[in-house]
Amino acid sequence: MSTHIFLKKTLRLLISMLLFTFILYGLLYLSTGDPALSVLRKLGVQTLSPEVIIETRTRLGIEGNFFDQYVHWLLNTLRGDLGHSFMNNLPVKTLLLEKFFVTFRLMSSSFILCIVLSLLIGGVIGNSSSYQWTKQIFSILLSFPIYWLAILAIFIFGVQLNWFPFVGSRSIRHFILPVLVISFAEGSYLTKMVSDLVATVAKSERQVLAKFRGIKWYYRYYYQLNELFVALISLYGTSLVHLFGSCVMIEIIFSISGFGKLLMDAISTRDYPVIQGITLVVACGTFILNYLIDLAIQKVDSRVVIDQGGKE
Repeated sequence: MSTHIFLKKTLRLLISMLLFTFILYGLLYLSTGDPALSVLRKLGVQTLSPEVIIETRTRLGIEGNFFDQYVHWLLNTLRGDLGHSFMNNLPVKTLLLEKFFVTFRLMSSSFILCIVLSLLIGGVIGNSSSYQWTKQIFSILLSFPIYWLAILAIFIFGVQLNWFPFVGSRSIRHFILPVLVISFAEGSYLTKMVSDLVATVAKSERQVLAKFRGIKWYYRYYYQLNELFVALISLYGTSLVHLFGSCVMIEIIFSISGFGKLLMDAISTRDYPVIQGITLVVACGTFILNYLIDLAIQKVDSRVVIDQGGKE
């Protein structure tokens, strides 16, 4: 990959992140309601005079015009200071670090399980014409929303069978049911996509000839995955981004104290610094992940570089 394309993509990444911060701060600035009033009511202040409200707004850093506030917030963010929560006055960075590992544990466990199951089951279905009918089952499973699957899992495995706890995140057992629900929902999609990709490659002349010559299936599957490497990077990278949305909903349903639950609590109390912090971290993570996937694809497939004007 040429230096020109690398610099071009890096510059595009930085501009995208800067634009996102502007839009993020602008949307919260234009939202209805005054956070200063919410803070004063939470503190039990009875006399809400204009002087008290202005003093509170100044203390919270939301007094003044939009550009002054935005530049002040952006400079602090670049220094690693995401502000303090309006509700408990704790540093937002501290709150995010506390919740990050909970969400990371949930996401990483689900993602690894999804990869393993989709590669195993998708490989079997894609290489066997007698299992093609199972794709219809995955299509039906994909029509069920994840919150419905979560409620069904809680009812069967949590309430009726009493196999797993389904409220909180105190132990590893509390994560089993949420991980299974996410893996079931996202894994169904990945399994179907992998089986479709493998089925396409398995019909190639080279694979048919290898099968005719009696080459073991696991050798053939290894070379099929090599041919599909670029497509699989893109597929699993997109899935990882999508997985965060599923984790937010699952954390709320199972009362898991992670990013998702913290975000919902912050929205309900208009805790703008926490909302901005979580949204910024998730968005930057998504931007960087897509950037790395793009670089990885261009590193392993020179045709992409040539298409974009680079040299092989």
